[in-house]
Amino acid sequence: MITSPTKPQFSSALLIASAMFSMAHGGMLQADEDLAEKAIGILQSRCSRCHGSAAKQAGLDVLSRESLLEKRGAVGSEFSFLVPGNNEKSQLLDALTGDDSYMPQEGSPEAKAMTAAEKQVLREWVAAGAVFPKRRTAKFVSEKQILTSISTFLLKSKADDRQYLRFFTFAHLNNNDSISELELRYYKAALSKVVNSLSNMRDACLPRAIDGSDDTVFVVDLRRVGWEQRGLWDTILKEYPYGLKYDFVKDEELQQLGKDVALFAGGDLPYVRGDWFTVTASRPPLYHTILDIPMQVSVLEKRLGLNIESNFKSGQMQRAGYAKSGVSQQNRMIERHTPPSTPYFWISYDFLPRRAKGDLVRFPLGPVFKGNAYPKQAFEHDGGEVIWSLPNGMQAFMLADGKGGRIDSGPIDVVFDRAGILGGPQIVNGISCMYCHREGMISNFRDEIRGADAVAGDARKKVLEIYPTHEEMQKLVRSDSEVFLRASEKIFGPFLKIGNDSGKAIGDFPEPVGKVAEMYSRDLTPNEIAFELGIEKSELLQAKIEANRELLRFGLGTIVQQPPGTIKREKWESKEGTSLMQDVASELRLGLPVVR
Repeated sequence: MITSPTKPQFSSALLIASAMFSMAHGGMLQADEDLAEKAIGILQSRCSRCHGSAAKQAGLDVLSRESLLEKRGAVGSEFSFLVPGNNEKSQLLDALTGDDSYMPQEGSPEAKAMTAAEKQVLREWVAAGAVFPKRRTAKFVSEKQILTSISTFLLKSKADDRQYLRFFTFAHLNNNDSISELELRYYKAALSKVVNSLSNMRDACLPRAIDGSDDTVFVVDLRRVGWEQRGLWDTILKEYPYGLKYDFVKDEELQQLGKDVALFAGGDLPYVRGDWFTVTASRPPLYHTILDIPMQVSVLEKRLGLNIESNFKSGQMQRAGYAKSGVSQQNRMIERHTPPSTPYFWISYDFLPRRAKGDLVRFPLGPVFKGNAYPKQAFEHDGGEVIWSLPNGMQAFMLADGKGGRIDSGPIDVVFDRAGILGGPQIVNGISCMYCHREGMISNFRDEIRGADAVAGDARKKVLEIYPTHEEMQKLVRSDSEVFLRASEKIFGPFLKIGNDSGKAIGDFPEPVGKVAEMYSRDLTPNEIAFELGIEKSELLQAKIEANRELLRFGLGTIVQQPPGTIKREKWESKEGTSLMQDVASELRLGLPVVR
């Protein structure tokens, strides 16, 4: 009888132990990855505006492990911002969490938002080896795939609906694996916030990813946000610097797809880039045009069924005045009304320096208007901000001069943007206000008028009538903020509250529109320029430039230098009929510019 060779016998105990080790090891890896995601998320939200990607103040990019590990300083006194496993030698922790910490910069939004729990996460992350999360694997989505997904979606839609369906694309961002999964979520959340912040409809309208686009194309029905009238989509396209059509490209399939999409949608450009739209439509002129903000505060009052002067006379308002605010070095007064058509309406009164009647303690009963019974106690202001609740719970904004006329941005000697989200101190209507009012109404103020006792008699009675106690005013602020936060949870929360972030409150995330504006304004690297043109790799773009010296006249020589340079976003988008991006795409035979 022939017997088979004896097989080694493994004990069940050994198998169990091996399985337990594998599970434990997998759990440790996942724990490291979770901690890394949290830590990088904190560095991204609290530090990267000044020290991230193209913004490398002090030569530091907190989103680059190599930059954090780099040795700095003179020989003999070298240091690194990050020494994995060594909290004492990691200068990053000294800057952020030490007894003499100096970052985030005092007075910045990041400094106010950073918590003790976040600092502890960073300490634990460094102690655990400061592992960076795995880079997202990007699957390239071509222009042909974008058009195929749009064409298919339109073909499956009802014929009568197609003219109202418009699309927002993120393929150029998706194709860039240096953009994290969290950053992609911010882009989509910001789009949803802006779309709904430009809607006067009661129901929220969330942009929806369409099949076949790998989550890079989102659709909105113009009727659901009230944009189907007044030629608003054409108005948007007049500002658009990235539009191309494909009538004469070599790829016949791409040609046909472009024609199909134009035919089905009833227009040759039914889609725009989502990041461009977020940053551009959240500021004038599009912000004013799409939301139909009038030229005068008085006209807005009538639309909302409100009369500020009448409410002053009858005492149907609540005020608070204080010496200094987050946007001004001068006095500021805020005033709340309850119109019949919306939950709340706030207006501020702001002042130039050394304004004689800008002292709210002495002149608390302005502004000056015909019929004001307290002319001797009336302040004279130089501008203000109006905030009101839209029907869907988002907020709308209007900046005004001292006569109530609409302005695009606030004079910096009256108000200024400490955060500088647009690269400077100017407060721009819409986008700056969205960033500042990330959780609705701001509560860090305390009235200084009611208890000042600077006026007497009937004027004093009026002050007590319209300047409520701090507790009463804070209750109103909380109530109005809750309206906004509930709407935020519904409108852009679904794009942010995913995975490990699913349990977070919406206020724990950075404000998405400001976040996108900061990322969008960075200088474009060769990789990013390639993705903007729909080219899969920067090497392919650089080879095309080397082969076609005509492209150098567009200023692209900088990206074939060693080391390669960058191109500023505003230069890439600058338009004289066509944009630089459109001109380059045309020279590369990638498409012809669409110009409105």
